[in-house]
Amino acid sequence: MNRLFLFIKTIYLPLLFIILEVVAINYYANSSSYTRAKILGSTNAVMGSFYKTFADIKGYFGLRKENRALVDELTALHNEFERYKAVNPPSGDTLRMPDSEAAKYFYTSANVINNTIMLRENFLTIDKGLYDGIEANMAVITPEGSIVGIVQACSEKYSVCMSILNEKFRTAGRIKGSDHFGSIYWNGEREDMVQLTEVSKYAEIAVGDTIVTDHSSIFPSEVLIGTVKSWEMVADSYFDIEVELATPLTSANRVLLVRYADQLERMMLETEGIK
Repeated sequence: MNRLFLFIKTIYLPLLFIILEVVAINYYANSSSYTRAKILGSTNAVMGSFYKTFADIKGYFGLRKENRALVDELTALHNEFERYKAVNPPSGDTLRMPDSEAAKYFYTSANVINNTIMLRENFLTIDKGLYDGIEANMAVITPEGSIVGIVQACSEKYSVCMSILNEKFRTAGRIKGSDHFGSIYWNGEREDMVQLTEVSKYAEIAVGDTIVTDHSSIFPSEVLIGTVKSWEMVADSYFDIEVELATPLTSANRVLLVRYADQLERMMLETEGIK
């Protein structure tokens, strides 16, 4: 009991101050309707800010789920658009495909569960495989439509994809808005740059020009690769162009897989034509 009295004695001044403050505030708050409204408004502002902060935190942790839903919706829209194009070709086309014929491209979304960028031959691992209809030589792009890589091998549930940041990667690239194209590769130096080589010396090039895919049996036409950073003439016969990637692969965590329906037929025909 003595200890309790001693404790109260040590804190009685702060305690008395708090009690008097509560009494004063209560008296002030009930003195008129104006003061009650003013205090209520201030309280609501504080609590509103408090609740907003918690809502923002909750919303942040819910972003991944929302982004996944958005990418799935985007995938469905891509497939719907391809089906529409199959039966409603552009006005310049005279051939109308029958309703029963498949569209040229099919899209599937996946999560990136592993991604290397510091090696000479970089790869990504995704969480979908043969069970999900994934197969080798499918294109890998971002949900925004820029290049990522190519599916190399699949197990039942997973797939490994060659990144564009891989010295063995090759695809055709073109200066958008022109007929000048070349070969896209990576020289292994910077993770935000690739190279477009053997572009005609007659091409008109400017910093900021957009580079897209072209003449590919894997990627749809005009998938965004990046923009021109610099260039040089080689042996007075062609240009080598430095291309800054549109999307850094360091941020790749959700991708779209694209299957070209006519890929096998085209590749077999082109192989026969080379013989």
